[in-house]
Amino acid sequence: MSYQFELNQSSRSFRFPVILMAAIVSTVIAAYTFAACSDRNPDQARASEPVGSTSSSTVPVSNGSTGSTEKPVTFEMADSAYRDRRYDDATVLFKTYTESRPGNAWGFYMLGLSAWKSGDRQQAESAFVQSLTIDSTHVKSHLNLSRVLLESGQPDSALVHIEAAIALDSTSSEPLRLQGRVFEAQGKTDDAIVAYQRAIVKNDSDTWAMNNLGTLYFQLQRFEDAIGPLARANEIEDNVATFHNNLGMALELTGRFEQSVEQYRAALAIEGTYGKAVSNLQRVELVKQDPSVTPADLSERSKQFQDQISKW
Repeated sequence: MSYQFELNQSSRSFRFPVILMAAIVSTVIAAYTFAACSDRNPDQARASEPVGSTSSSTVPVSNGSTGSTEKPVTFEMADSAYRDRRYDDATVLFKTYTESRPGNAWGFYMLGLSAWKSGDRQQAESAFVQSLTIDSTHVKSHLNLSRVLLESGQPDSALVHIEAAIALDSTSSEPLRLQGRVFEAQGKTDDAIVAYQRAIVKNDSDTWAMNNLGTLYFQLQRFEDAIGPLARANEIEDNVATFHNNLGMALELTGRFEQSVEQYRAALAIEGTYGKAVSNLQRVELVKQDPSVTPADLSERSKQFQDQISKW
């Protein structure tokens, strides 16, 4: 689940001496509610696992010459639309598929994913519930239903499904990471920190748990603490724009403007239309850094964070 932070200030308002700049930043931090943090992608929700089944259900398909003909909707056909990110088409196809295969949990699971990606949370919730009605042990349906419920402002209901997933799969860090998100939504920040830590102990390459832990530290104004997990996330996956953007925020909020500019530019090199990175870069690229501020050794911060993990 990747969080992004954007302080809603114009870049022009920051062309002041460093002392005034620090005062402005402190004021913004004090007033900022962090409601802008959001997941660009739902953590590491995977696309689909091919099932390789067919059905006799049909939908109109144009043949380009003689008008419409009837063609069976197969799981592969619907899954192909999903993989091509044609989520509206995938939703229609999986809905047709499940009508003829009402006992296939995977069909409803993929209908849920497609509808969710299309922005139809109500249909997504219904599909995931149906998948779990068929197979209550379907971990991915529990997890993605919890994501939909979180987005719908129902963290208590989401927690029920996360706890079920934890009980069903003790090897994965994903349910623990989602548990951290629920605890954040409930305002239980200490519990959220522990959940993210447990996820990272379970999987020391869980970059989204590291990202979420770092951005939670933002909310608690533990800006120095945020650098370690975000530096480690970038070290593991240096091609994720959100991780660079958030590390840039951690560096900016500790007065390391020059390094923050580097991270915002790195984010935009990966994703040139990343609006929040654009805004962040515009805000700080002309700000002069206090020469007394020591640059952060990101490799050392990452190493220190790894040392912390071994003690959790």
